[in-house]
Amino acid sequence: MDSQNVTEFGSFLSKLSPESVDTILQDVEYVYISNGKDPRLAGVGSLMAVPLPIIVAQKPGSMVVADPDISEYLPQESSISNKNRMQMNSYDVTQGSPLKMQEYADLSDIESPVAFQVNKEHFFKTSLTKLGIPFNKTKVVASLYSLASDGKSWPPILIFSDGQDRKHTSCLMLSREEQCLKSTVIKVSCPEPKNVHFPKIHNMKTAEKQMKYKARYDMMGKLLQEIISNEQDFAGSLVVEIKWSKPICTAVLQSPPLESQAHILAQVMSGDERSTAHGFYRELEMLRSFVNGLETGEILWLADEGNTPILEQLKMLIERLKLGDAAKTEKEPPQNEMSEVLGLDTLSFDRRKDLDFTDHLWNILIQCTSYSELEEALKYVFAVLSNGEFYPMVHRKNNTVIAQLVREACAGKLRMPNLAGGIYAIQLLAEIGLEKLRQDYVHAFLSTELVVLGNIESFVQTEEPLSQRLASLEKLHHVIEMSVMLGMFLKLSMQTLNSVAIQMLKYYENNSVNEKHLFDFPVPTSQIKSMIENCAPCLWQMEFSKPVQNATETTKIVLAEENPFPHVGWSSASENVPETGSEDFRDRLYYVIRLEDRVSVL
Repeated sequence: MDSQNVTEFGSFLSKLSPESVDTILQDVEYVYISNGKDPRLAGVGSLMAVPLPIIVAQKPGSMVVADPDISEYLPQESSISNKNRMQMNSYDVTQGSPLKMQEYADLSDIESPVAFQVNKEHFFKTSLTKLGIPFNKTKVVASLYSLASDGKSWPPILIFSDGQDRKHTSCLMLSREEQCLKSTVIKVSCPEPKNVHFPKIHNMKTAEKQMKYKARYDMMGKLLQEIISNEQDFAGSLVVEIKWSKPICTAVLQSPPLESQAHILAQVMSGDERSTAHGFYRELEMLRSFVNGLETGEILWLADEGNTPILEQLKMLIERLKLGDAAKTEKEPPQNEMSEVLGLDTLSFDRRKDLDFTDHLWNILIQCTSYSELEEALKYVFAVLSNGEFYPMVHRKNNTVIAQLVREACAGKLRMPNLAGGIYAIQLLAEIGLEKLRQDYVHAFLSTELVVLGNIESFVQTEEPLSQRLASLEKLHHVIEMSVMLGMFLKLSMQTLNSVAIQMLKYYENNSVNEKHLFDFPVPTSQIKSMIENCAPCLWQMEFSKPVQNATETTKIVLAEENPFPHVGWSSASENVPETGSEDFRDRLYYVIRLEDRVSVL
């Protein structure tokens, strides 16, 4: 199936009277789309599965491009039969009228200063507001398509309407399915004060078994908007989605029953300073710099902030170690006050107490500001060890080179390593950093009873290459960051957090860290009842359907705070609508989107 279908459609229209063709061409442009990521399909895709490929009928000139200012580089016309048709950006589209197809070149290789200053999201949104054609043309195009596609295996057609009709039609889709023609109409009602546009669903007569409901809550965007300012948004996304079929709802926005199953859809990005795992993150970032530097030769050293000189800190450490009181030489990490600021429970981690000599050494040496300073510090440590002045403790399972040198020193067999030239000192530092953080993460998981040792054993192996061990620690850190976020915003029980952590660990057994991956955690609705009771849903949906021959007619009513069809009305419920003056979530303003299927048996 290719854009030849559009050509056939154009051929059909050309057989009509010239006046009819000219009228249609004046207001309608046809696009063949086979890429589901095309922005024009996003609104429909949020309500139903969009069949691909699909023909789109839209207002002429409303093609979504990354930069409208580069249109001067685009060819105005070309032949539909050109076999070397090029694609624009990553979208598989061919655009134009049915009789005169336009083609758009791939401009990704053009070094235009304009192209590098494009705000794609802004232009996508701007272009999408211009998609709709007049409603009377929508009906004409639908009628012509139903005639032209009769008896043919054509893809569906999606016709964007400008919503200026009485029922605010945003789009109409037609498709042929086994001896029937199916039409789907989507209408959008913009928010009104006191939500007078809400449908009265208690009058709808539907069989109980046909009903489906869905509520979606944006926990980070709405729940804590009064506590966290826009400049302090937590790094991630957290949505709770709940689906149920019983009991039957008698009004829109009715709360889901506690017996239903909820799904937590979550992403988290490491590095938020208010996370109780931020201390781990800081050390992990330094460790990543050292491990990667072994391959690239580039190290991101800390800036000199006037701290106590490294050698002086080492001398203080050694004196304390001789007295058996090394802990006093190190500053306690700043306490994270996130839970107090938010007034929420959160997962916290106690500092590991059983630090050995290489752990203390890591805490000091990561403050080095250059390779020469690191080399000088290590030479001093090895000199002290060789003199037999003290015999520090290292853990039995600590197999780093420095730990082995300590054991040799205790046995009087220390061989001084050669640090001159190369990056051997970096390797020694990376080794003790990996060992310390390995122990830190094990302690964090076990002390909080988040998981048992068997769950993380494969992630804390010491026989693997340094880069692979680092990757394993990054996976453990992402699990901890997620657990912190869910504990903070949803007050999940430790039992539920345990299930979350185990699910993520199983995922990471075969996958690398991807902070954009959306995790789906099933939890009983009763577990999050207290958090959603006073939280407005960002989306509420009801759906019912009935069979017609070999097809199904579906009706959906969706209440949403954001408009999925920006070419009808305005894009956000906060725009152009008077404030209610109430902070009650029941007074929030919603778009009402209604999707209705109709099946015509042929």
